[in-house]
Amino acid sequence: MRGRRLTWTIGGAGLIACGVAGILLSATLGSSLTDVLAFSVDLLWAAAVLIFAIGTSPRDSVVARRPLGMITLALVALWPLAMRIVGLFQDPMDPIPLIPWEVSTFVPLALSLVAVVQIGRASVAPRAWRWAPAIALVVSVACDALSLVVVAGADQATAVQFVGLSSALGVIGFLVRTLGLGIVALLAVASERPASVPVYSSPSEPAPGS
Repeated sequence: MRGRRLTWTIGGAGLIACGVAGILLSATLGSSLTDVLAFSVDLLWAAAVLIFAIGTSPRDSVVARRPLGMITLALVALWPLAMRIVGLFQDPMDPIPLIPWEVSTFVPLALSLVAVVQIGRASVAPRAWRWAPAIALVVSVACDALSLVVVAGADQATAVQFVGLSSALGVIGFLVRTLGLGIVALLAVASERPASVPVYSSPSEPAPGS
């Protein structure tokens, strides 16, 4: 129990920190802090997800350290960092990305889908919170999809307003899977009651009822 509380507290705090860093990033785009905050977001995300995946023991891992769950969560954790590293080799003058958008979009989505199913099936998380990652994934994907629809439907007259709405939807989706899940993890820890500890009479004291 203590190991699980430690794992989820650290992991939850990491996701919350990731969400806060993301908020700061959206508020400072184009400044000297942009690159530092963007890297911090990816690093905090990777660290938090890996903590949840590994845990202090198999009983504390959200996927019970099952191979499929461990592999998919590790890939979900490291994917943003990997994409950022690949982006360093992208020629700014070349309009063709090194990683096709189909890969950068659908591969992490597929990995996330497998990961949330593994978390739900592992039955490590409390029943009330077990499918919270799956719900967060659905909400996040819905926000991203709406963001794309909004941008595609914008015309020149309303482009500014639609771009702002699209950005807001993107931020909401990001916060749901970072700040939201971090808060859920802390609530799950707080909802778990510590195991009762039996109290024994001292040898020098009479047993109750004697």
